[in-house]
Amino acid sequence: MSRTRTGLLAAAFTATLLAVSAVPAMAGDAAASHGSIVGEWKTRTEGVKQTVTFDKKGRVFGDSGCNRFTGGYTVKSDGRLEIGPLASTMMFCEGKMDAERIFLTKLEAAVGYHATDSKLKLFTQKDVMTLRPA
Repeated sequence: MSRTRTGLLAAAFTATLLAVSAVPAMAGDAAASHGSIVGEWKTRTEGVKQTVTFDKKGRVFGDSGCNRFTGGYTVKSDGRLEIGPLASTMMFCEGKMDAERIFLTKLEAAVGYHATDSKLKLFTQKDVMTLRPA
């Protein structure tokens, strides 16, 4: 085998090892730079209290202010976050429906996150939703 080919193989092997070690874990055990999304979080949208729980198995569920919701989530190998599709009960609560719609829309639109012990920020293409531990 030529030195050039051996050098290319060694470089490819090293690049593969570096790429594998840089890949964050999937749902529930995110990369250290993002913190762990797993847990129960709370927020308010237009004064309406909401909760969301991310479990270690890639499930997301909670209370959107009036209705309960459930679905799945995945932390992609490149750090992107995907939530949904979400299913929800269909009760009507006077004065809470707009806040609920905004909350669920932002939740499903999340493409990234950053979590600490005291805060979870969910990033959409246009917005940031901040949640606190419940």
